[in-house]
Amino acid sequence: MADTELVLTFDRSLYRPEAISAAVEAYEGYAQAIEVSEGVEDTTVTLRGFDARYGSLIGDSFANHALFETIIRARQVVGGVAV
Repeated sequence: MADTELVLTFDRSLYRPEAISAAVEAYEGYAQAIEVSEGVEDTTVTLRGFDARYGSLIGDSFANHALFETIIRARQVVGGVAV
């Protein structure tokens, strides 16, 4: 488990940083460590120490959750309710 690592890059034009933070919170129990590095154009998330049986699916699932959180936040702002 300790040798598993996956690096994901999220373009800030699509994924909101606060949505990525929400995904990190949701996935805390699935990895020993989750590191986030915010850049001007993108946000990088590194998942370390997850169960190898998850394979690359953990990255796909994390990205889907981050997108879901982004959509929810965008709809709330458009609907006039800030998150």
